[in-house]
Amino acid sequence: MSTRRLIAAFVAPAALLAGCASSDFGGNISGSGDALSPEERRLQRTETKVAELSRRLDAVNLAGMDQENQRLRDDIRQLRGEMERMRYDADQQQRRSAATVADLDRRLQRFEAPQGIINTGSAPTTVPSATPGTFTAPPPPVVPSSPALPPTAAAPSTSVPAAAGAPVVISSGNGATVEEETAYLAAFDEFKNGKYDNAIRGFKSMVATYPQGTYAPNAYFWMGEMYTIKRDYKAALTNFQTILQRFPASPKVPDAMLKVGLTQLELKSDAEGRATLQRVISTYPNSNAAKLAAQRLNPPK
Repeated sequence: MSTRRLIAAFVAPAALLAGCASSDFGGNISGSGDALSPEERRLQRTETKVAELSRRLDAVNLAGMDQENQRLRDDIRQLRGEMERMRYDADQQQRRSAATVADLDRRLQRFEAPQGIINTGSAPTTVPSATPGTFTAPPPPVVPSSPALPPTAAAPSTSVPAAAGAPVVISSGNGATVEEETAYLAAFDEFKNGKYDNAIRGFKSMVATYPQGTYAPNAYFWMGEMYTIKRDYKAALTNFQTILQRFPASPKVPDAMLKVGLTQLELKSDAEGRATLQRVISTYPNSNAAKLAAQRLNPPK
């Protein structure tokens, strides 16, 4: 039985007595000492207890609602973080697949390059009398005595080893170096596992090494998310604003601007927060960030 039902069951008999005892006076019982009968004094005490219980119940309900609302806000924030992580995982999987295909293609090209150079080089045209065996020899050891041979004919033979020995820059296929992507994914794994302090250290180290790297905007975004979870809203705001200031062309800008507005609201900067959310809607009207900003500005009733 709930508290309100208990109070109702307790109050009903008291109200009946009050109706009988106060019918001659037209109101609640008042007075003290011998002016009140034992039943009237008992009823007076009951009324006092009921009033006190009502006040306490109202206070408990308000406190409970505040706590429940805070729990709901925390749950929503965590769910949003999970959705962001899942969306990012799917995107990264696609990128890794494309990077793997591109890397295999580059390796095949490197293996095929020497054979292609020999088959398509200028040696057959510059040395028409050379025997077929000269195609498999390293550089042609014997040059025919034809005086028409230009002195620059040796240039193709020197360019072959230079091309074959040129350093190869390995990238992940999206503009980032393998080292940058490795550092980023290591920090992101810590983030997914809930090790926020380790993840923040990893992301900070990554952006210090690659301040304009391909993954730098994402690193700042996830640091902002983790600081939000830790309720360090000032640090979160700094990271989200860094994306807007240093990477204005990043795809993360709409989401980062949304996070700036929400974080400003958490910091009780209501006017700034609402202005930022309105800016998200006007600047990126077709984005998911704009939809979330509109929901926050005009919550469903």
